Amino acid sequence: MATTMRNIVRLDELERRPLNDGMGHVEGRYWEVFTKATVSTEALRLLVQEYPPGGYTEGHPIHEDFEQTYYILSGELTVFIDGKKTVTPAGTYVFIPRGVKHEHRNDSSEPVVFMTINVPVRSGGVPPLQQVIK
Repeated sequence: MATTMRNIVRLDELERRPLNDGMGHVEGRYWEVFTKATVSTEALRLLVQEYPPGGYTEGHPIHEDFEQTYYILSGELTVFIDGKKTVTPAGTYVFIPRGVKHEHRNDSSEPVVFMTINVPVRSGGVPPLQQVIK
């Protein structure tokens, strides 16, 4: 990516890197879309991740300092939030509050691609996990 700020990018223009960040990701790749390093964001961190069939996280740390959301772009991601398993197909949003154990894996036979947005939170106690009414 060029050293000049780019506010509009296409995923196919970005470098795809292996997920080897020591945070429990296994067999995945990612694109760094909007971060402090790419466009000098103040707080926003937007990545796109790809997991092949069988790719997963294990021992993923609990985030105390940011909230996180996923948006499944293609494929199907199995997500575990606070011990509850949910299969999330393309077009699904996932919210992960800070302080909550979470992991994910690709149990399907096709690659899964999903957007991850991390946003720092204010200091203080972690609020209780709320139940979603469907």
